[in-house]
Amino acid sequence: MIKFRGAPALLIMLALLAGLLAGCGQSAEPVEPLTVTLLSVGKADAIVLQCAGKVMVIDAGEADDGKTLVNFLAWQEIGRVDVLLITHFDRDHVGGAARLVKKLEVGRVLLPDYEGQNEEYEALMAQLEKSGLTPERVNRELRFDLGDAVVRVEPPLSYPESVTADGMDNDLSLIATVTHGSQRLLFMGDAERARLQEWLEQEQREPCGFLKLPHHGDYNKALPGLIETIRPQIAAVCDSDKNPAEERTLALLERESVDCYETRYGEVVVTSDGRSLSVNQTGG
Repeated sequence: MIKFRGAPALLIMLALLAGLLAGCGQSAEPVEPLTVTLLSVGKADAIVLQCAGKVMVIDAGEADDGKTLVNFLAWQEIGRVDVLLITHFDRDHVGGAARLVKKLEVGRVLLPDYEGQNEEYEALMAQLEKSGLTPERVNRELRFDLGDAVVRVEPPLSYPESVTADGMDNDLSLIATVTHGSQRLLFMGDAERARLQEWLEQEQREPCGFLKLPHHGDYNKALPGLIETIRPQIAAVCDSDKNPAEERTLALLERESVDCYETRYGEVVVTSDGRSLSVNQTGG
Protein backbone atom coordinates (compact mmCIF):
# COMPACT_ATOMS: atom_id res chain seq x y z
CA MET A 1 0.00 0.00 0.00
CA ILE A 2 1.28 3.47 -0.89
CA LYS A 3 1.05 6.04 1.91
CA PHE A 4 0.99 9.82 1.47
CA ARG A 5 1.79 12.32 4.23
CA GLY A 6 1.32 16.06 4.57
CA ALA A 7 0.22 18.76 2.11
CA PRO A 8 2.25 17.39 -0.84
CA ALA A 9 0.59 14.06 -0.31
CA LEU A 10 -2.84 15.72 -0.43
CA LEU A 11 -1.94 17.38 -3.73
CA ILE A 12 -0.84 14.04 -5.15
CA MET A 13 -4.09 12.42 -4.06
CA LEU A 14 -6.12 15.21 -5.66
CA ALA A 15 -4.13 14.88 -8.86
CA LEU A 16 -4.76 11.13 -8.95
CA LEU A 17 -8.46 11.68 -8.33
CA ALA A 18 -8.62 14.21 -11.16
CA GLY A 19 -6.88 11.70 -13.43
CA LEU A 20 -9.38 9.00 -12.52
CA LEU A 21 -12.31 11.32 -13.24
CA ALA A 22 -10.79 12.33 -16.57
CA GLY A 23 -10.26 8.67 -17.39
CA CYS A 24 -13.89 7.94 -16.65
CA GLY A 25 -14.91 10.61 -19.16
CA GLN A 26 -12.63 9.15 -21.80
CA SER A 27 -13.83 5.60 -21.20
CA ALA A 28 -17.47 6.49 -21.87
CA GLU A 29 -18.95 4.21 -24.51
CA PRO A 30 -17.95 5.62 -27.92
CA VAL A 31 -20.40 6.20 -30.73
CA GLU A 32 -20.50 3.77 -33.62
CA PRO A 33 -18.79 5.16 -36.72
CA LEU A 34 -20.78 7.10 -39.29
CA THR A 35 -19.89 6.45 -42.93
CA VAL A 36 -21.04 8.73 -45.75
CA THR A 37 -20.54 7.53 -49.33
CA LEU A 38 -21.03 9.97 -52.21
CA LEU A 39 -21.38 7.80 -55.29
CA SER A 40 -19.60 8.76 -58.49
CA VAL A 41 -22.62 9.07 -60.79
CA GLY A 42 -21.78 12.23 -62.72
CA LYS A 43 -23.50 15.54 -62.09
CA ALA A 44 -26.06 13.98 -59.76
CA ASP A 45 -26.49 13.34 -56.04
CA ALA A 46 -26.64 9.79 -54.67
CA ILE A 47 -25.45 9.65 -51.06
CA VAL A 48 -25.56 6.76 -48.58
CA LEU A 49 -25.18 7.21 -44.81
CA GLN A 50 -24.57 4.25 -42.48
CA CYS A 51 -24.40 4.28 -38.70
CA ALA A 52 -24.87 1.48 -36.17
CA GLY A 53 -26.78 -0.70 -38.61
CA LYS A 54 -29.07 2.09 -39.81
CA VAL A 55 -29.06 3.37 -43.39
CA MET A 56 -30.18 6.64 -44.94
CA VAL A 57 -30.09 7.61 -48.61
CA ILE A 58 -30.06 11.27 -49.58
CA ASP A 59 -31.15 11.59 -53.22
CA ALA A 60 -30.88 8.86 -55.84
CA GLY A 61 -29.24 10.38 -58.92
CA GLU A 62 -30.76 10.13 -62.39
CA ALA A 63 -32.92 7.23 -63.58
CA ASP A 64 -29.93 5.23 -64.86
CA ASP A 65 -28.13 5.79 -61.54
CA GLY A 66 -30.77 3.80 -59.68
CA LYS A 67 -29.05 0.57 -60.72
CA THR A 68 -25.67 1.85 -59.48
CA LEU A 69 -27.21 2.84 -56.16
CA VAL A 70 -29.00 -0.49 -55.69
CA ASN A 71 -25.85 -2.42 -56.65
CA PHE A 72 -23.80 -0.43 -54.14
CA LEU A 73 -26.28 -1.21 -51.37
CA ALA A 74 -26.24 -4.90 -52.33
CA TRP A 75 -22.43 -4.88 -52.23
CA GLN A 76 -22.67 -3.41 -48.73
CA GLU A 77 -25.12 -6.22 -47.86
CA ILE A 78 -27.86 -3.69 -47.20
CA GLY A 79 -31.39 -4.93 -47.77
CA ARG A 80 -33.23 -2.15 -45.99
CA VAL A 81 -33.02 1.62 -46.22
CA ASP A 82 -34.40 3.12 -43.04
CA VAL A 83 -34.83 6.63 -44.47
CA LEU A 84 -34.94 7.86 -48.06
CA LEU A 85 -34.68 11.64 -48.26
CA ILE A 86 -35.23 13.38 -51.60
CA THR A 87 -34.06 16.98 -51.28
CA HIS A 88 -36.01 18.20 -54.34
CA PHE A 89 -37.41 16.78 -57.55
CA ASP A 90 -34.83 17.59 -60.23
CA ARG A 91 -34.09 14.56 -62.41
CA ASP A 92 -30.54 14.24 -61.09
CA HIS A 93 -31.82 13.83 -57.52
CA VAL A 94 -35.09 11.90 -57.78
CA GLY A 95 -34.35 9.84 -60.91
CA GLY A 96 -33.20 6.57 -59.34
CA ALA A 97 -35.58 6.65 -56.39
CA ALA A 98 -38.31 4.52 -57.98
CA ARG A 99 -35.86 1.69 -58.63
CA LEU A 100 -34.54 1.91 -55.07
CA VAL A 101 -38.06 1.64 -53.61
CA LYS A 102 -38.86 -1.25 -55.95
CA LYS A 103 -35.75 -3.29 -55.17
CA LEU A 104 -35.25 -2.71 -51.44
CA GLU A 105 -37.29 -2.43 -48.30
CA VAL A 106 -37.65 1.25 -47.39
CA GLY A 107 -38.87 2.31 -43.97
CA ARG A 108 -39.50 6.03 -44.29
CA VAL A 109 -39.66 8.38 -47.28
CA LEU A 110 -39.21 12.13 -46.78
CA LEU A 111 -40.14 14.47 -49.63
CA PRO A 112 -40.49 18.24 -50.06
CA ASP A 113 -44.04 19.55 -49.83
CA TYR A 114 -44.73 20.28 -53.48
CA GLU A 115 -45.46 18.32 -56.66
CA GLY A 116 -42.68 17.44 -59.08
CA GLN A 117 -43.01 18.10 -62.81
CA ASN A 118 -41.14 15.25 -64.48
CA GLU A 119 -41.46 11.57 -65.33
CA GLU A 120 -38.98 10.53 -62.67
CA TYR A 121 -41.12 12.07 -59.95
CA GLU A 122 -44.23 10.38 -61.34
CA ALA A 123 -42.38 7.05 -61.41
CA LEU A 124 -41.43 7.42 -57.77
CA MET A 125 -44.96 8.26 -56.70
CA ALA A 126 -46.34 5.29 -58.62
CA GLN A 127 -43.79 2.94 -57.08
CA LEU A 128 -44.49 4.24 -53.58
CA GLU A 129 -48.16 3.41 -54.08
CA LYS A 130 -47.33 -0.08 -55.37
CA SER A 131 -45.08 -0.66 -52.37
CA GLY A 132 -47.70 0.54 -49.92
CA LEU A 133 -45.55 3.44 -48.74
CA THR A 134 -46.96 6.83 -47.80
CA PRO A 135 -44.31 9.55 -48.10
CA GLU A 136 -43.97 12.26 -45.48
CA ARG A 137 -44.14 15.77 -46.94
CA VAL A 138 -41.70 17.91 -45.01
CA ASN A 139 -43.18 21.34 -44.27
CA ARG A 140 -41.70 21.71 -40.79
CA GLU A 141 -38.40 20.83 -39.18
CA LEU A 142 -37.86 17.15 -38.45
CA ARG A 143 -35.36 15.45 -36.14
CA PHE A 144 -34.73 11.73 -35.86
CA ASP A 145 -32.02 9.27 -34.89
CA LEU A 146 -29.93 7.35 -37.37
CA GLY A 147 -28.06 4.88 -35.20
CA ASP A 148 -25.77 7.01 -33.04
CA ALA A 149 -26.29 10.08 -35.23
CA VAL A 150 -29.08 12.67 -35.12
CA VAL A 151 -30.53 14.01 -38.36
CA ARG A 152 -32.16 17.42 -38.63
CA VAL A 153 -34.13 18.16 -41.82
CA GLU A 154 -35.12 21.76 -42.56
CA PRO A 155 -37.57 22.76 -45.30
CA PRO A 156 -37.76 26.22 -46.86
CA LEU A 157 -39.83 28.74 -44.95
CA SER A 158 -42.59 28.44 -47.55
CA TYR A 159 -43.49 26.54 -50.69
CA PRO A 160 -45.05 28.10 -53.83
CA GLU A 161 -48.49 27.02 -54.95
CA SER A 162 -46.96 25.31 -57.97
CA VAL A 163 -43.60 24.63 -59.60
CA THR A 164 -43.81 24.93 -63.35
CA ALA A 165 -40.59 23.32 -64.56
CA ASP A 166 -37.81 20.95 -63.58
CA GLY A 167 -34.82 22.92 -62.37
CA MET A 168 -36.86 25.77 -60.89
CA ASP A 169 -37.07 24.10 -57.49
CA ASN A 170 -33.43 24.27 -56.38
CA ASP A 171 -34.30 26.84 -53.72
CA LEU A 172 -36.94 24.47 -52.34
CA SER A 173 -34.25 21.97 -51.37
CA LEU A 174 -34.52 20.25 -48.01
CA ILE A 175 -31.33 20.81 -46.00
CA ALA A 176 -30.08 18.04 -43.71
CA THR A 177 -27.62 18.38 -40.83
CA VAL A 178 -26.26 15.18 -39.31
CA THR A 179 -24.77 15.42 -35.82
CA HIS A 180 -22.47 12.58 -34.80
CA GLY A 181 -20.67 13.03 -31.52
CA SER A 182 -18.94 16.40 -31.79
CA GLN A 183 -19.07 16.38 -35.59
CA ARG A 184 -21.69 17.95 -37.84
CA LEU A 185 -22.15 17.12 -41.52
CA LEU A 186 -24.24 19.36 -43.78
CA PHE A 187 -26.10 18.30 -46.95
CA MET A 188 -27.62 21.15 -48.96
CA GLY A 189 -29.21 19.61 -52.04
CA ASP A 190 -29.19 22.15 -54.87
CA ALA A 191 -29.80 25.22 -52.69
CA GLU A 192 -28.93 28.42 -54.51
CA ARG A 193 -28.46 31.99 -53.32
CA ALA A 194 -31.95 32.67 -51.95
CA ARG A 195 -32.16 29.37 -50.09
CA LEU A 196 -28.66 29.71 -48.65
CA GLN A 197 -29.38 33.22 -47.40
CA GLU A 198 -32.71 32.15 -45.92
CA TRP A 199 -31.07 29.21 -44.12
CA LEU A 200 -28.24 31.36 -42.76
CA GLU A 201 -30.63 34.02 -41.51
CA GLN A 202 -33.01 31.66 -39.70
CA GLU A 203 -30.71 31.19 -36.71
CA GLN A 204 -27.09 31.34 -35.63
CA ARG A 205 -25.47 28.43 -37.45
CA GLU A 206 -22.81 26.28 -35.86
CA PRO A 207 -19.63 25.07 -37.55
CA CYS A 208 -19.86 21.88 -39.62
CA GLY A 209 -16.85 19.69 -40.24
CA PHE A 210 -18.22 18.43 -43.58
CA LEU A 211 -20.19 20.20 -46.31
CA LYS A 212 -21.82 18.59 -49.32
CA LEU A 213 -21.64 21.64 -51.55
CA PRO A 214 -24.96 22.85 -52.94
CA HIS A 215 -25.86 22.66 -56.64
CA HIS A 216 -22.84 20.66 -57.81
CA GLY A 217 -20.35 23.36 -56.95
CA ASP A 218 -21.97 26.21 -58.88
CA TYR A 219 -20.89 29.56 -57.47
CA ASN A 220 -23.29 32.16 -56.08
CA LYS A 221 -22.85 35.27 -53.94
CA ALA A 222 -24.13 33.58 -50.78
CA LEU A 223 -21.50 30.84 -50.91
CA PRO A 224 -18.67 32.84 -49.24
CA GLY A 225 -20.97 33.68 -46.33
CA LEU A 226 -21.90 30.01 -45.96
CA ILE A 227 -18.25 28.93 -45.87
CA GLU A 228 -17.33 31.71 -43.44
CA THR A 229 -20.20 30.79 -41.12
CA ILE A 230 -19.94 27.00 -40.95
CA ARG A 231 -16.14 26.80 -41.45
CA PRO A 232 -15.98 23.26 -42.91
CA GLN A 233 -12.77 21.27 -42.84
CA ILE A 234 -13.88 19.04 -45.72
CA ALA A 235 -16.19 19.63 -48.67
CA ALA A 236 -17.42 17.36 -51.45
CA VAL A 237 -18.93 18.17 -54.83
CA CYS A 238 -21.17 15.86 -56.86
CA ASP A 239 -19.93 16.75 -60.35
CA SER A 240 -18.61 15.27 -63.60
CA ASP A 241 -15.91 15.88 -66.17
CA LYS A 242 -18.57 17.35 -68.45
CA ASN A 243 -20.04 19.50 -65.68
CA PRO A 244 -17.31 20.18 -63.11
CA ALA A 245 -17.54 22.48 -60.12
CA GLU A 246 -16.96 26.14 -60.98
CA GLU A 247 -13.42 27.38 -60.63
CA ARG A 248 -14.62 30.27 -58.45
CA THR A 249 -16.07 27.76 -55.99
CA LEU A 250 -12.88 25.69 -55.88
CA ALA A 251 -10.78 28.83 -55.49
CA LEU A 252 -12.97 29.98 -52.57
CA LEU A 253 -12.50 26.65 -50.81
CA GLU A 254 -8.75 26.76 -51.37
CA ARG A 255 -8.53 30.29 -49.93
CA GLU A 256 -10.46 29.13 -46.86
CA SER A 257 -8.22 26.02 -46.48
CA VAL A 258 -11.11 23.60 -47.06
CA ASP A 259 -10.12 20.21 -48.45
CA CYS A 260 -12.41 19.58 -51.42
CA TYR A 261 -13.20 16.25 -53.09
CA GLU A 262 -15.05 15.92 -56.41
CA THR A 263 -17.00 12.80 -57.35
CA ARG A 264 -15.86 13.15 -60.96
CA TYR A 265 -12.59 11.66 -59.71
CA GLY A 266 -14.33 8.74 -57.98
CA GLU A 267 -16.48 7.72 -55.05
CA VAL A 268 -15.93 9.83 -51.92
CA VAL A 269 -16.19 8.16 -48.50
CA VAL A 270 -16.28 10.32 -45.37
CA THR A 271 -16.00 8.60 -41.98
CA SER A 272 -16.72 10.11 -38.57
CA ASP A 273 -15.74 8.51 -35.27
CA GLY A 274 -17.63 11.21 -33.40
CA ARG A 275 -14.49 13.24 -32.76
CA SER A 276 -12.83 13.65 -36.14
CA LEU A 277 -13.42 13.06 -39.85
CA SER A 278 -11.42 11.12 -42.40
CA VAL A 279 -11.83 10.87 -46.17
CA ASN A 280 -11.04 8.23 -48.75
CA GLN A 281 -11.57 8.53 -52.49
CA THR A 282 -11.56 5.60 -54.87
CA GLY A 283 -10.69 5.93 -58.54
CA GLY A 284 -13.51 6.82 -60.91
